[in-house]
Amino acid sequence: MYSIRTHMERNSPIYISLTGENSHKITIPPGQGSFSIGTKLVSNGQYDVWVDSNASINWNVFNEMYTPHGKQHTDVFPYGDWPRFLYYSGNDSSFIQWSEKRKIERMHWSPLAPIKADFTKANIYELSVHASSHPIELTLGGGIQKLFLSGNLENITVNTSTPLLLLHLAPQPEPAHTPYRLPEFSDFSKVVDSIYVDNAITGPAMDCNSLLQFKNAKSLNMSGNITNIQALAVLKDLETLGLRTIPDLTGMPPLATWTKLNSFIGWNIEETLGKVLQQELKAILKEKQMAYSSVSKLRKKVWFKTEYGIPFTNWDSKNAKTATKAYKTALKEISKAKSEQQVKQAIVKLIELINTLPNIETVEREDTGTAVEQLVESSPLNLPQELAAKWFDEIRDF
Repeated sequence: MYSIRTHMERNSPIYISLTGENSHKITIPPGQGSFSIGTKLVSNGQYDVWVDSNASINWNVFNEMYTPHGKQHTDVFPYGDWPRFLYYSGNDSSFIQWSEKRKIERMHWSPLAPIKADFTKANIYELSVHASSHPIELTLGGGIQKLFLSGNLENITVNTSTPLLLLHLAPQPEPAHTPYRLPEFSDFSKVVDSIYVDNAITGPAMDCNSLLQFKNAKSLNMSGNITNIQALAVLKDLETLGLRTIPDLTGMPPLATWTKLNSFIGWNIEETLGKVLQQELKAILKEKQMAYSSVSKLRKKVWFKTEYGIPFTNWDSKNAKTATKAYKTALKEISKAKSEQQVKQAIVKLIELINTLPNIETVEREDTGTAVEQLVESSPLNLPQELAAKWFDEIRDF
């Protein structure tokens, strides 16, 4: 929902001078608080508008754009207040200078070439930067309150001496990186005490030893595949610890390790150590009051494979959709199975369907075998894994 100082109807197309006079025609539906700009032939994903790779962006075009609230308070927002969130994939960094006079609530930036960017005077509450194969050097100032770094983190260098409210890291390591270590961000050691690490649930595990660089951490939240969690015992100042959607907690220290702990969340975590954490939390809560704390949604380890590690995601889109749907149907049937024969029937239907799909070659055959192994493992009947290979070889014709 937005308006411009000059009259404009919601859902009505208008022209904006983003890269030249009336260069782009846009139609923004009511309620949309974001705006996205992609670079033609380079950016991945969907965007509201596209620009040429060498285009300079006229960020000042947004100075005339308002939410209804901003329109009523133009004295507070002399340079507009819409969009609230900007998504930009490209190399024009002049939005940094624009933010010096017009605060940006959230900026998601994906540079497409090597770049050095000085945010010393920027006024961006939450800055999100995604790295691909090019080096990115960021120099931060006090106007950046929250920093979200994603992608190939090894290609990001950050220079800063000002505190952050939150550092959020979402690495995308190569499959060969097992386990994966976060790169060293030396300037963060003194200015960051709240960290969120969001690793993939399947794929390389993030080595918790690489979190020890954040020696002043008071709040740590993690999700995804991790290893060496015992290393976190060194972070004695932790007051908040959150573990969400984590398939393996091997080595988890006792909660009593962190004497300053005031809040603990364990959600969607593997059940063996999850049950231990439930008992430990109960014991602590008998001794002291804590902020909201709980351990819930305990899962068998195979659940993370069947929910997040479906093997068909990299297939051709049509085959992937068909195979994934059949896999989920088989999983549902197997979860209710009362006999080995019922499990086999569900798996037979999956493999017979895949027999009918075109272009099933070596990689696809291996993926299907993995899927069958996961399904057998997911059965509540504790069937021997040898059955997976037996049934797979009996039924497949690829």
